[in-house]
Amino acid sequence: MIETALQIVLYIAGILSVIGAIGMLRFPDFYTRSHAATMINMSGIVFALLALMVSQAFQMSVYAWKILFIIILLLIVNPANTYALANAAYKTGIKPKEGKK
Repeated sequence: MIETALQIVLYIAGILSVIGAIGMLRFPDFYTRSHAATMINMSGIVFALLALMVSQAFQMSVYAWKILFIIILLLIVNPANTYALANAAYKTGIKPKEGKK
């Protein structure tokens, strides 16, 4: 039962990563592509690490706590990193692409 739930979570992580990768290829400018890259990290990687953490937690392993720390670190650092990159790109003159009106 638990293994099936873990496989479902891993499938969800894979699907979200593929959707984010397609977004990286299809989006028109730096800002929307950086958003897609952030979503790959925030959804795909976090779900995969969450499944790994749960599988380690049932074995009473100390690695589950380490994986939880990595997940929390990713949730804090990744959006801040994307903001810093987008802010630097805007200050250097990279303008967002205009949408259709």
